[in-house]
Amino acid sequence: MSKATKDPLKVFKSAETTGSLIKSFRTNFEISQDQMAFACGLSQANLSAIENDRREVGTRVALKLSAYMGLAPDIILYPNGYDNQPEFLEVKKRTKKLEDMAG
Repeated sequence: MSKATKDPLKVFKSAETTGSLIKSFRTNFEISQDQMAFACGLSQANLSAIENDRREVGTRVALKLSAYMGLAPDIILYPNGYDNQPEFLEVKKRTKKLEDMAG
């Protein structure tokens, strides 16, 4: 990896999706898609689809990307935090409802 061209914290804070996080990381450190894809055992086309939010990242790919990027897999899977995800919020809401009903 070459030197950073931007502050990495700004790069990560500006990422709204998994794809934008990965692309921002890669471009910030001047890494080609071919290089990153090879290191992670992915095809370049697959990495491109991820970066452009045309493909979701599963746990195995998140582990590979996290190993390469030096980040925890949950940051890659949920760049805005898992507690902001609709599924997480729905379960919390239903759990609260059950607690309220139980008294």
